Amino acid sequence: AETGGTSGAVILRKWVNFPPIPVRFPTQSGLASRGWDLQERVSLSMKVVIIGGSTAGVAAGLRLSQAGHEVSIYERRCGGGSGGFGLLLTPSVQQGLRRLGLDVAGVGRDIDQFEIRDENDRPIVTRALQQTVGVKRDSLLELLRSSLDSRIFHDGKNFLGFESAGDGSATAALFEDGTRVEADLFIGADGIRSTVRQEWNRGPQLNPVKSVELVGSFHGELPEQLSTGALKFISNDDGLAIGIVPTSDNSAVWYIQCDPRRWPQSFSSVEDRTRWIRQLADQFPDPVSSIFAGSELENARLCRTTDRDLPENFHRGNVLLIGDAAHPLLTFTSQGTGSAIEDALAIGGLLDNNVGKGIDPAALSGILGEFSRVRKPILNARLYMGRRMQDQFLRDSSEQNQIVPLCS
Repeated sequence: AETGGTSGAVILRKWVNFPPIPVRFPTQSGLASRGWDLQERVSLSMKVVIIGGSTAGVAAGLRLSQAGHEVSIYERRCGGGSGGFGLLLTPSVQQGLRRLGLDVAGVGRDIDQFEIRDENDRPIVTRALQQTVGVKRDSLLELLRSSLDSRIFHDGKNFLGFESAGDGSATAALFEDGTRVEADLFIGADGIRSTVRQEWNRGPQLNPVKSVELVGSFHGELPEQLSTGALKFISNDDGLAIGIVPTSDNSAVWYIQCDPRRWPQSFSSVEDRTRWIRQLADQFPDPVSSIFAGSELENARLCRTTDRDLPENFHRGNVLLIGDAAHPLLTFTSQGTGSAIEDALAIGGLLDNNVGKGIDPAALSGILGEFSRVRKPILNARLYMGRRMQDQFLRDSSEQNQIVPLCS
């Protein structure tokens, strides 16, 4: 599960609030108040190709198409979603979605509190949550995609690389099926192990995996313990935690977070891993056993969590990286979805503010450089907090816990 915009950790049982992004981005109503008519906006628009059709890519596509740019999104997968993760949408994330013209009402389930307990069911910390909604990632993605013109989205498109000009800028994106698409601006939003990043703007490499997660879905009547919010159980000794996020009145997403050095079963065959998950149910308090009993454990998805140091810039020439492609964060921070929405608003706002500069390559490179300058301070804070939280999770129980993850 992920959250965005607010608390991701407890330090000495005080909740840490990540600072808001320090820039104000124009909204659609703000654009209208400038007196722009449709003809003006079209004449100042750019052709934008977005590679990657998950949260960051679709949010950016929606924001830029609303501003009058000619947008195309190319996604490797054919239909379906990107995974069964659960998300906690805090008020700031919902505010970002509203600025995109979206409302999450009816998409998920209200979460009134988040409670963290140990494996003996003793409370560690409980936090009341205000206006927070638990949703499935696929549900959020469907909400975003349903707001796009269907002609914008192209699935089944496996990105190969770019054609480039003598000045070092990209002129066209190339895909495995022979598709070639020219654009003024290319945005790489193709996830943690981004092909766009590897082909065009590598920067720091991904760090070795130190913790992993298994994520699955439950369908059925929610146990009483989940009636008011989300739960997480943390083992004091074993580098192991189990969390549950309700996503509707009859569904939830669960996750097992573990140190693979101590729990190599996480990398075993599906059959052996399923057997291990069933055994875990007996070691943790209810409602873990009832949630696992109502889940198809063999369909649990293994996620190798990682991050990387931030590069000097998130762009090279006219190719910009956003979301996990630019700044993968450890899931301990619970900031992935919120950061993706912020990225979409940030690039949209910067292009709005500088639209008079047209599509001159030097001007565009300056705008993309400003994106990095604006985004890096808050992303660095999340990056290092995530590493600190992971280090605490992996430490022996003899050390006093000072940071407790909100959710994975």
